[in-house]
Amino acid sequence: MNCVRCGHESGYNRAVIDRFSGAKIGHLCMNCEREEFGNVLEYSTRGDDECVLCERDGQIELPRFVPVERQVGETVVVESEIEDGTAPRLCDEHFHAITEAERLRPVLDR
Repeated sequence: MNCVRCGHESGYNRAVIDRFSGAKIGHLCMNCEREEFGNVLEYSTRGDDECVLCERDGQIELPRFVPVERQVGETVVVESEIEDGTAPRLCDEHFHAITEAERLRPVLDR
C-alpha cells in the first residue's frame, strides 16, 4: 500500500486504520511519520480514545508493523504483522491535515 501523505510505496511502518469500521485506509511511511510527528507517535501517552495531538476522539489508529519470525520446517520465515495493543490515534481533523495536498508545513508546526 501507499503512504496516505506522500503517495509513495510505504514499506511496513504504520498502518492507517479507521477505528470504527476497522477498514485499512493505507499506510504511513517512516519518512512522513518523522516529518509530521517527530517522536510523538512513539512516546504518546494520551488516553486510549484520544487524539495524540488534542483531546478529541481518536478516529484513526496508527499501529506499527512489527516483524514476526516463524519456523516453517527448516526455514525461518519473517513476516510483518500489525502490532496488538493500544496504538496512537488521530482525530479526523488532524488526520485530514496530514493528507491535504496543498500543505506548507507539518501538523506539529501549526
